[in-house]
Amino acid sequence: DGLHSPVSLMWFGSKQVGKTIEQCRRLSQRPTAEELEQRNILKPCNEEEQMEEKREIRRRLSCKLSQRPTVEDLRRARILIRFCDYVEVSDAQDYDRRTDKPWMRLTAADKAAIRKELNDFKNNEMEVHESSRHLTRFHRP
Repeated sequence: DGLHSPVSLMWFGSKQVGKTIEQCRRLSQRPTAEELEQRNILKPCNEEEQMEEKREIRRRLSCKLSQRPTVEDLRRARILIRFCDYVEVSDAQDYDRRTDKPWMRLTAADKAAIRKELNDFKNNEMEVHESSRHLTRFHRP
């Protein structure tokens, strides 16, 4: 029977030994419990310590909240500002914005014509700009 031959048992045993050595190597590289606690990964087992830590956090936060500046202090320090202090705000007429939008009725041909007109205008502007640049380059007094 090939499963229980000495060669197959030796191979199986060496494979197990290899796994065990690899696992030992991994375990030796694991961080200590102290390192894990410092990284806040492992919490302290003592419930009393946890409660004391929470109480300390609550105490520090309540101190910080009690020392918060008032709204007036923040405005004087120009930390808290109102939008209307820097931007002119005026009333606008209410109107229905869902009304007719003529640009929504443009056909593909209309859009192509507008695009052509804009491109022609841009090309004309570029030609005028280029010709004026050449003139200023050659006719300097």
